[in-house]
Amino acid sequence: MSKINQTPTEKVVKDGQEFLKVTMSGRDYYLPFKVLAGKKVAFLDISGQVSLNEAAADDIVDLLLEAGVEFDTILNPVAKSNALAHAIALRWNKAKGTDIFKTVVARKSEGNKIQAVYRSVTTPRDQIMSLTDDDAEYIKGKRVLVVDDVYGGGGTTKGLMELCDKAGAIVAAHAVIAVEAGVQLPEGIFYLFTLPLGE
Repeated sequence: MSKINQTPTEKVVKDGQEFLKVTMSGRDYYLPFKVLAGKKVAFLDISGQVSLNEAAADDIVDLLLEAGVEFDTILNPVAKSNALAHAIALRWNKAKGTDIFKTVVARKSEGNKIQAVYRSVTTPRDQIMSLTDDDAEYIKGKRVLVVDDVYGGGGTTKGLMELCDKAGAIVAAHAVIAVEAGVQLPEGIFYLFTLPLGE
């Protein structure tokens, strides 16, 4: 079942620009509204955002622990979500006394045996993501937490799920920081807040 944390959000205007104010782990973050794929949405960019990734990881791990999710490793798409996956793994190890010593990154490349074709909201053309042979072998039979920054059209998620299936891994849960407003959510997704449409 999908589950949302009650992350506080509020539309605000600063210096004449509209933002979505989001409070995660007691800290405030301001997401600008931008036009993506013809829609004005609150834009979440986690690249290089150390504090934001750390705060989101705190709240995501709390959500997963509360729901009783269990997993052995994490799979995320390259490269934006690498820091988020790392932060989640560190907190999971501390909370559970486990030793996730490796997370797996789905790379944008061809030539590997395990690959999937996908299309993301930010790149509206077919792309290929794949697992190295070593990574495919590593996740085989393991319970995997699929992690990404935002759930939008679902293309990246479908690609990640397909990689897990082809590698013989078990998807334990799917966690993102936010979901876009108005999209059909898949079963089993965990998220902190919704990115509303602008006016």
